[in-house]
Amino acid sequence: MKIKILEQGDKPVEWMKFKLTGAPVSFVNALRRVIISELVTLSIEDVNLLKNNSAFYDELLALRLGMVPIKADPTVYEDKPDFKVAFVLKGEGPCTLFSRDMQPMDPEIAPAFPDIPLVRLVAGQEVELEAWATPGTAKQHVKWQGGHAYFTQTKENDYEFYVESFGNMPVKEMLKRAGRILAQKGEEFGKWVDGIKA
Repeated sequence: MKIKILEQGDKPVEWMKFKLTGAPVSFVNALRRVIISELVTLSIEDVNLLKNNSAFYDELLALRLGMVPIKADPTVYEDKPDFKVAFVLKGEGPCTLFSRDMQPMDPEIAPAFPDIPLVRLVAGQEVELEAWATPGTAKQHVKWQGGHAYFTQTKENDYEFYVESFGNMPVKEMLKRAGRILAQKGEEFGKWVDGIKA
């Protein structure tokens, strides 16, 4: 199998297009599925609303927080299912609260994009809340999806593969981790086969 980067960029989000030659479609599709559903990222899961008299119901505001991509070094939270990092959001109208207003308790962990609008407050409206980001995968909920991936069939065993990050981690990190997951699956299957009695 040969791999060649064709194009890459970082606007409006980080992305990469590369060519896979000599790879069966089963492998290419498995790589795509791992990228979109099995990478572990951080997302807001628990929200404690202390004040909210905005036009948004509590549940809707919590949902919007959950869909904000959280950027962090994966080594901080990988293999730690109980990991949590707190954020505080507060504001009084008239104003618009953005993702940059989510104040993390850990300065190394923050929203990937600062200008995502969360809620608009008019005079007299106020929001104050605490939220906790936890690790998960898109198999649990799409808010943990780390990026998007697809491929096209140029000819048999020859594919152009496109990967786009949602900001949680760099594209190269996504590919590295997807490769590790595929390798681990193969190793586990091999152990199972070795255990079959003749």
